[in-house]
Amino acid sequence: MPFDPFALIAAAAFISCRASVRGLRHHADAVTFVLALLVYALVTAIESLFSARFALIMVPDRASGWTYGTVGGG
Repeated sequence: MPFDPFALIAAAAFISCRASVRGLRHHADAVTFVLALLVYALVTAIESLFSARFALIMVPDRASGWTYGTVGGG
């Protein structure tokens, strides 16, 4: 079986994330908030990469709209 460094890195990242989430299970609200921020950053990064790759116009940042609607402006 050939050595695959990407598989090793992916497995290590998965195990470390799993261990950190399990260790912080008593702080579910904080973990949920951090995971939501990570998902938002990942989606924004992928959106930006696709926009640059295919010469698309970037969609405006949705976070300001969410803040505006949450505060009571919407």
